[in-house]
Amino acid sequence: MLRYRMLMFKLNRLVSKNKLSGVEEISLAGQFTELVESQEEADRIITDLVEHENPQVRRIGLAVIRRSRRFGGRLLMPALLRRLADVEGWLRHDAVWIVQEASLDGAELRAALRRLAGNVRLPQDAVRARANPADAPLHAAVRARQALDVLIEKSAAAHNAALAAGGGLAGAKDGKPYAQDSVGHIRAVHRKLQRKLAGRKLKSSTKLKFKKVEPRYAENDNRRFLL
Repeated sequence: MLRYRMLMFKLNRLVSKNKLSGVEEISLAGQFTELVESQEEADRIITDLVEHENPQVRRIGLAVIRRSRRFGGRLLMPALLRRLADVEGWLRHDAVWIVQEASLDGAELRAALRRLAGNVRLPQDAVRARANPADAPLHAAVRARQALDVLIEKSAAAHNAALAAGGGLAGAKDGKPYAQDSVGHIRAVHRKLQRKLAGRKLKSSTKLKFKKVEPRYAENDNRRFLL
């Protein structure tokens, strides 16, 4: 605890004097990481550093969480959602990095990643990001798109596996692909009804009969080519 307070004092002094360099960021992140031995200490890092008003301090906090691999706290997800919307591009990038390292998922998280990714296209924008290493917003958007694609692919694989096994998806109670009375189930019933009605209309519709048209002229008569 004493060493933690000393590091916080040093950090705040550097921030107040505007002397927190990139080298100091890396050094302090490593020193704070050595002190994180429990989830409670990781939560303290989130409160003191990740939520700090200074963007450099916030980035140190994200680096500590990622290096310590303490991803189970209740404070982490809300903090990551805020950092995914941070004004600083590298903070958004580092927040997505933690999402990837921790294999996190959730509806709010996917929505935040989708907003961050924007109109990024892979692999074109990934190549452009490698050619522009200082473009923080682009790097954050590319990493967000990569993380989102992995989550979507994971969900699709689980969906296909459930269908292939003949069982239902999570929440289904009748062994069907969708849960009873869910949006998917209602739409599936609607599609089935539409197919049934279309089949009835096809059977009851008037059937057209075509009569063979006999040629007016003989085969050796050139008038048959006239309109």
